[in-house]
Amino acid sequence: MIVKSFVLKQHQIENIARSCSPDTVAVIRPGKKIEGVFRDAIRKTIVEKKSAGEEIQTILEFFRGMSPSAEYLATVDSMVLSVSTYLGEAMYVQTSISAIEDYVMAKCARLCAEAVNSLVHGTLIDGTGLMICSSPEHFDWTASREQIASRCNVPGPIVVSGGYGRLSTGYVVRVGKDGAHLMASLIAAVLKAESIEFHIESRGIDGIPAMTYDEASHFCASAKAPFSSSAIWPAKNAGIPILVKDISDPSFAGTIISTGSSHKTGVICDTDLDLVTVYGTGLLGRVGMSGAIFSALAAAGVNVRFIAQTSSEYSISFAVRSSDLDAALESIRGLFKDNPLLPLDDVVVLNQAVGIVTVYGSRMKNVPGISGRVFEALGKAGINIIASAQGGEELSISVVVSASDAPRAAELLS
Repeated sequence: MIVKSFVLKQHQIENIARSCSPDTVAVIRPGKKIEGVFRDAIRKTIVEKKSAGEEIQTILEFFRGMSPSAEYLATVDSMVLSVSTYLGEAMYVQTSISAIEDYVMAKCARLCAEAVNSLVHGTLIDGTGLMICSSPEHFDWTASREQIASRCNVPGPIVVSGGYGRLSTGYVVRVGKDGAHLMASLIAAVLKAESIEFHIESRGIDGIPAMTYDEASHFCASAKAPFSSSAIWPAKNAGIPILVKDISDPSFAGTIISTGSSHKTGVICDTDLDLVTVYGTGLLGRVGMSGAIFSALAAAGVNVRFIAQTSSEYSISFAVRSSDLDAALESIRGLFKDNPLLPLDDVVVLNQAVGIVTVYGSRMKNVPGISGRVFEALGKAGINIIASAQGGEELSISVVVSASDAPRAAELLS
């Protein structure tokens, strides 16, 4: 059995259908174009309080052009009507826009799966019943595995709508970044598939022919990653290779992710970041300070991209997206203001407009002098390193530099 994950584009549907042999589980997610139309319909109805008739008509035309099957066309008409009705009713209900969006976008994914299955003639499974979430940010591994094992135990081909799951309360939620890949990886692990294929809208992973699981995980934590690193872990734990293919160019070999040897050491460059440093005597030997800081950031919905702390325990530095800076600063200042145990000399220092350049690869492990070569190359080029960090697994080194220096630093280290 092979588990494959596809982005549905109208002109690609026949290629996708041809890829779905009887031993295939195909996880289908919407392409950006049709997703955009659905989001426009939500915005116009819920935010602007206007009719989304034009968007609904575009959605109908998009899906009706996928297959001539009378049964499929009837399903499309019924589902699109239900979406239109739901949006009209949601306009007057006190429901968060994120909950409305998750519900409607899950219907979009379901319509995409219906379109593919109308040509494949397999078993269609609504993915929201497979991914059981304990919260909007986390899903329940045990419950999800049980659902996959019981519901996917049917002859193939199987077509699954991807990217959305359900809370125990029944509410539909989005599963992380590109959750369809995570779903495909988890299905493969549960069903003990031979391999996994991620068909994406780029030439594999940065055009690299081969990567180890750990190398791919480091790359996929970056902003330009084609999918989230979380999608790799179920495959790694089960020892299932992942082939990342270009959906627009099936002849391109793509990137193979496995336990095999890596192709080369890679470099990632992330910008649009700000570096926040908290320092002062209040951090010295105080148990729980790191936990308090990062818990406050998590409560504010701020994702931390980089962390560095010296053994003196006098300072903690972390990088966040520039768009998250205000929320990060507010949460940290609130933490210090509301904690009478912290002395008044603790302060926050800000370095705005920074970039993170990460050198990663399994060839770095147990090789003396790698860090020295990185720092020497940047020093000779006159690039100032603001902060740095290296994981104990010796698979990556990250340096924080000014955003203006980041592209040149990445080029020097490549």
